[in-house]
Amino acid sequence: MSQLIARESQQLQQDAIVTIFELDARQYNDGILRFSPEPIDGGPVLFNGYQYQPLPITAEGFEWNGKGTLPRPTLTVTAMQIAFLSLVLSEDDLVGMPVKRLRTYRKHLDDGSDPDPDALFPVDYYVIERKTSQNRRQIQFELSVEMDQEGKQIPARQVLRDTCTQRYRWWDGSQYQYAGVTCPYAGSAEFEPNGSPAAPGEDRCGKRLSDCRLRFGQNGALPFWGFPGVGRIR
Repeated sequence: MSQLIARESQQLQQDAIVTIFELDARQYNDGILRFSPEPIDGGPVLFNGYQYQPLPITAEGFEWNGKGTLPRPTLTVTAMQIAFLSLVLSEDDLVGMPVKRLRTYRKHLDDGSDPDPDALFPVDYYVIERKTSQNRRQIQFELSVEMDQEGKQIPARQVLRDTCTQRYRWWDGSQYQYAGVTCPYAGSAEFEPNGSPAAPGEDRCGKRLSDCRLRFGQNGALPFWGFPGVGRIR
């Protein structure tokens, strides 16, 4: 925390606090993604020479209490932002992406009454631990601090007996997309998650060995990323 913020936070009357987020997508060649949960004066937040584009974001669970386990905040982002949604789908749900939460007073923004890029509350550094849910409206991620190694697996790929972890193709409204997809299926046969025939554009894989056989044949080479034989281990 800067000395200026520490001093101002002790005053009886305080300016509005503005929260902004930075997602480091440089490993995906997308640079730093800068977002603000709410617009300022109808436009992006301007801070330290950067624009933080308004994007519906709900962030919860950042509080530290000094007891028990380290916080695991959740970040809920709209799924209506097509560029961000495409990045999530193509880059393994963004697991491991660094996330930074910054907070300052409204007056210290670039267009505020007292601009100061160094006037910040303590910066929160996290990484995306996993995607916890996704629907047509929103995507929710669980975050963890970098020093919190709980839940890390060796090997990193989880051993699941009945579930394939391949990323399957998806329909963009006019055609199937294969960017970032790992499953090699590109056939014309389409199926519901339960294995029944699907309407064009509604192909969804149920992630089971039987779904793999539907697409690649009973005797074909199956690119199944599950571990059917693990149940036989004694």
